This record gives sequence, C-alpha cells and structure tokens, in this order.
Amino acid sequence: MRIFGKTYSYWKEIIGGIVVGIIISLILIFFFSPKLSEWKDFMKGIPSLCITVFGFLLTLLSIILQGNSPTINWMRSRKKTFNRFVDYNKRIILLSFIISIYSYILGFFNFEYYIEQLTLSNCISKLIEKALISIFVVLFVWFIIDTLQFIKIFYALIKEKDQN
Repeated sequence: MRIFGKTYSYWKEIIGGIVVGIIISLILIFFFSPKLSEWKDFMKGIPSLCITVFGFLLTLLSIILQGNSPTINWMRSRKKTFNRFVDYNKRIILLSFIISIYSYILGFFNFEYYIEQLTLSNCISKLIEKALISIFVVLFVWFIIDTLQFIKIFYALIKEKDQN
C-alpha cells in the first residue's frame, strides 16, 4: 500500500511516533483530565532518563561516524539501513534534549502560581494546564516509540552482519 508514493512502513517510521503521541495525549486530556500538580514528580524524573539517553546516543553516534573498525566500515557499506540508523540516532538525541529541558521546566517551575496571578478565567487556566501536559505526553511518547524504532533498526543492521 502506498500513501503519497511512499510505503506504509516509511510513514510509520517518519511520523508514527508523533501520531501515536497525539492520539494518547488526546485520550488522556479528554477522558482523564490530568492536573499538572499530579505529574510534577514524574516530570522531575524524566530529565535524568533523557539526559542519560542523550549522552549514550551522542557517544554512540560519534564513535560510529568517526570509527574505522571493520564492523563499523561494514555497517557503513549498508547505506540505506545505516542512514536510517544515523537519522534515528540524531532524532532521538534531539528529542531527548528537548524533552529534558521541557520536563525540567514543568517539573521545577511553579506554573500554578503564575496562572493564578494572571487573573485568567478558570476555563483558560485549565486549558493552559492541559496544553502543557499534552505537549509533554506527545514528546514523551514520540521519544519512546522512536527509541524502540532505533533499537529495531540497530538490530536489523547487526542481524545483517551476523548473516554474512
């Protein structure tokens, strides 16, 4: 099946994570009505996870791009899979950096105080709170799904090496 001339797998890899993130975010917002204060502890733990992933994948990317071992040269010879591997690595590094900063701001900054000080209506303040949580959920789910896709591509690349 082709969509705009590209296969379903292509679109799943390119926009699958963000689409699933948006769907889960909408379900969460409309059916569970989360409050920012209930998510603070969870959000405070996310930067350490994402910074760890950021550091590991950045190191892995630099080793692979600068390395000259036979295994790395063999991986580079598989152009299509290797390019997907590097692209996913870059995307996850960027996502982990963004979500680390965003969750750090949400976890440690007191938005409730500032929302109360702005004398906004209750409806608008709840909408702002839901938007902040929604953005966090979309980014976090996107990060998780793209990380799983990255692992899948990495093992496909390694599997090709084992078969040869």
